[in-house]
Amino acid sequence: MNISGEEENLDGETLEENQIFQGKLLRLTVNTVRDSDGSITEREVVHHPGGVVILPILNGDQGEEILLVKQYREPAGEALWELPAGTLEEGESQRECALRELMEETRYRPAGLEKKVNLFTSPGYSDEILTLYQATGLEKISDSEVVESPEGENLTAKSFPVQEIITKAREGKITDGKTLAGLFFLLDQTINS
Repeated sequence: MNISGEEENLDGETLEENQIFQGKLLRLTVNTVRDSDGSITEREVVHHPGGVVILPILNGDQGEEILLVKQYREPAGEALWELPAGTLEEGESQRECALRELMEETRYRPAGLEKKVNLFTSPGYSDEILTLYQATGLEKISDSEVVESPEGENLTAKSFPVQEIITKAREGKITDGKTLAGLFFLLDQTINS
């Protein structure tokens, strides 16, 4: 372990990848890896097709508001407030996915959609990358334009004033990592404008 602060090459090399599970969405492999120090280890890796997370900004009566969705998350064992997000479908670009997910989950269409950053969601065990987009100029879509939500997706959408969301996050009432990352970009914009 280098604690001197000096940068060193810590890249490893995957020597072998053995798949042990294939589901509808995820794949699990056990990889044999040569670490930068030459040692050989095994790493379990969850493979995910990737997805998007959207920071939707509304112009509300009291200034900017953020649209969040609340849905039950089985691994968390509770319903969580989150930014809208979703998984890439085969052949779909990240931008197309962001537009589709925003309309499915919030019933809003953006006039502007700006890519902010790619996020590793949990790089200790997964290769999942989410692309964060900021959506502005939101307009409610008509009933005839409503996109069907996937089967089993049960959620509600609500807008909150920015300060209320920040307070919720500080109080530990927003615990979703991708949402906290999105709020970082929102705060960065606010501080630097």
